[in-house]
Parts: sequence; structure tokens; C-alpha cells
Amino acid sequence: MKTTVYVVRKGDTLSSIAKQYNTDVKIIAGFNGITDPDRITEGQIIRIPLENDENNGFMTYTVQDGDTLFSISRMFGTDVNVLSRLNGIPDPDYIEAGRTIRIPVTTQPDSIRIYIVKDGDTLYEIGKRLGFGIDELAAYNNIADPDRISIGQVIRLPMQNGEYSDGVYTVKSGDTLGNIAKRFDIPLAELININMITEPDRIYPGQKIRVRSV
Repeated sequence: MKTTVYVVRKGDTLSSIAKQYNTDVKIIAGFNGITDPDRITEGQIIRIPLENDENNGFMTYTVQDGDTLFSISRMFGTDVNVLSRLNGIPDPDYIEAGRTIRIPVTTQPDSIRIYIVKDGDTLYEIGKRLGFGIDELAAYNNIADPDRISIGQVIRLPMQNGEYSDGVYTVKSGDTLGNIAKRFDIPLAELININMITEPDRIYPGQKIRVRSV
């Protein structure tokens, strides 16, 4: 099923989002595993199923502070010129926060690699937890002061030297199944199951690990 990606903004409710996309609160809640429709948080990523909708063929994304068309194209695995033409953006170097832009559905939503900052997070801790250096994350996200990030901020996670492609991760020295599961937000048991791993404590550099079910 085709979906659109929406990042919750301050003041949003599930009802207002459902109205915007001409769908039902229960449909969105069920699709995202939301047990309490009255509790959504700023920065939360919600996927909205599109069925018999005039926007079929596209996902949508709400531009965040600090976004550029280039950074969005990298995040969704598409081309900056395609996004520019599709959204009628004459200057790819300038887009305003809060604007909703269309993304071709050739993009795989499950491959979007972002992290939403939570209360108590620091860029250092995020990088350490997910396997990135603080300077790398700061540069990739155009963060001038790594000590100042805010709750709900979208942090993009770079692909590293071809280690992740098409739902497959290449094990590095020092990796464990536990930290790989945490990095890709997959239950450890599921990671073991989809890779049919019989000895979870024995993985080796160069080994290919599927991190997304097919």
C-alpha cells in the first residue's frame, strides 16, 4: 500500500491530520500502532496509507528547520532536480520550514533513516548509540553548535561507506546483533529470525545482515 510520511508539528492532533488527508483517525492510529489517538508528540513520524487518493504516486514530507532540497533528496533517495520540478521550486537552495513537498513513491519509506530527538538526548549520545561521530552528525545535519539540539528535532543518519544498502547491513568490527538491532530499531528476536541466525553471539566483519523484512 502506498503511504505518505508526515512529521507531527506543534499543535497537531490525529484528528486534524486525518482531516488534512481525508481519512479516518482510526485508520491512521491502527496503521501506526497508536493505542491512544489523543497522545501524539511533536516530531513523531506518522505514515498515512493512501488508497484511492488523488495523491497516489507520491509521498509527502513537511520541511523542517535546516532542511535543504539536497538534504531531503538524500534522505529519501531521490534526485534534487526531480523534487525541484515536481514541487515547482525555482531555487533549490531555499525552501521554507513547514511547507509540504511531494516525494515520488519509488522511494522506500522503510529505508528513511532519521532520528527524532527526545528529552535528555545529546548529539554525542545519539551518535554513540547509533554508531556515528558527533562531528559527522553535526556536519551532515548542518548543526552549527553540537551542544544545542532540541526535542523533536529531526536528525538525519548518513549511510556509511556502503555499509547499508537495500535493507542489508554489512557487519563492522565491534558490532553485535544487539547494537545492530538498536541502530535500525528492530527487535533483536526479529533480527535473529529474519536472518535465521543460530548463534547470535557469533557474527563477523563483512557478514551481510538483513535489517528489513522482504
